[in-house]
Amino acid sequence: MNDENREEENQLIPFSLDDSKEANEYKLNELDYKIIDIFPGEAVNKKLTKTGILTSRALPSFVSDWLISKFSHDEKLETLALQRFLDSYLPDKSKAEEIKFRIKNSRERIKLLTNFRVIPDIRSNEDYLEIPILDIIGKEGSVDASIIDKCPELLNGGMWGVGELIYSPPDKKKKDGKIVLKEFTPFRPYHANIDYYRQARLKFSSTYEWIDFLLKNMEYDPEGYSLLDQKIKMISRLLPFVEPRINLIELASKGTGKSYVFGRLSKYGWLVSGGSVSRAQLFYDISRKKRGLITRFDYIALDEIQTITFGSNPDEVIGALKGYLESGQFRIASIPGEADAGFIILGNIPINDLGKPINKNFFESLPPFMREAAFIDRFHGFIEGWKLPRIQVGSIGKGYAINSEFFSEILHSLRTDTISASVVDSILEIPKKSDKRDATAIARMATGFLKLFFPNVRSIDDVNRTEFEEFCFRPAFEMRQIIREQLHRMDEEYSLDMPEISIKKR
Repeated sequence: MNDENREEENQLIPFSLDDSKEANEYKLNELDYKIIDIFPGEAVNKKLTKTGILTSRALPSFVSDWLISKFSHDEKLETLALQRFLDSYLPDKSKAEEIKFRIKNSRERIKLLTNFRVIPDIRSNEDYLEIPILDIIGKEGSVDASIIDKCPELLNGGMWGVGELIYSPPDKKKKDGKIVLKEFTPFRPYHANIDYYRQARLKFSSTYEWIDFLLKNMEYDPEGYSLLDQKIKMISRLLPFVEPRINLIELASKGTGKSYVFGRLSKYGWLVSGGSVSRAQLFYDISRKKRGLITRFDYIALDEIQTITFGSNPDEVIGALKGYLESGQFRIASIPGEADAGFIILGNIPINDLGKPINKNFFESLPPFMREAAFIDRFHGFIEGWKLPRIQVGSIGKGYAINSEFFSEILHSLRTDTISASVVDSILEIPKKSDKRDATAIARMATGFLKLFFPNVRSIDDVNRTEFEEFCFRPAFEMRQIIREQLHRMDEEYSLDMPEISIKKR
């Protein structure tokens, strides 16, 4: 959309958040101004992303944030201009048939900002295009091979971008007409400058202020959490975002926001909500010769675990998972594979009037095929989601945070940082007789916390050992300790004893 095409009525007008009086009365605080000052090109007013225009579309956070950055100034939103952009490039799904009609009958070249996926078909030797917003699947869509060469991410679960669509009518050689993706520009509005982010950490006055900064970037209001422990538990959900192959279990009462974090915050993760999950979907589909989810994303989260099934042969899936969760490797038939995706199980757990689980055996809430100690032992940590408050209107992020696209790119970039793991290995004193899985879990999660809370640490000399113990080691130890306690409840052969890991003195 060109600026000269905007009419005078597209002036900046005050924003209102539907019926949320509390959000409208929010006043910027010291942390908001610090974010604006330190991240002038990435800061976005999260209050504006909650406008009904955007929330009705269920857009990923990184798209909503970009739209607000494009169509707002300070506390005001260009509502009419935003609506016109959405109508032109991000139409409501109810317009799908109209758009397909225009492409097919009027031969219009339509540009859309949406999610595109390419599915290779071995039998037909064709690459089929899927456009969820237009309900285009199977043989209805096609894509130029040159686009796949430039953007292989289209094959790995799809990606957001601006695509130009045209109609290719049937001819003598082919029976079916297709909608073809002729041009494609990936949606990458931000470059993650990890060094800049590390230096920015030094400008925050305390770790407590940085923790509030992280919560705002997760789109939650730090004031909605009365305890530091609650804040750390919320942020612990980001561990698989920054550290490879961290496996977590979170059980909580409904409405604590776990689905949002894993499903909307990053394009590098994949959330499965209920239904059937097969070994082929997770690892490798032999018939289609297609890599599974675990090889294509930073993490896989199974939500509403009580409603998920592992097909007709759950033991087959659990067997493959046990091998992968242990080593990062798998073998399907004669085909080997490896990946570094984390694996997360999310579910609900019955809570009593005191806010505690009714059953002391937490994993009774899991499906029967998951209640195996050898399987549970492969998970590094447990998040006590029932200790988190339910998400309310006042819990939603307000004021400024960094753009979700930029934040997710930063988290993704931190996964390849090996210095943090070296620092943790150097600072932890691990007895030789320690259980290997306990030691690995604690070290891996402590590394993740170090990346989240202290991304500026580049050597052991940069570490404040008191803060490392409070914010990195202790949370990691406690998360693994819960797994150990629950294993003992499941099978007394598993000892309650945790390894006597400590922090080395200088």
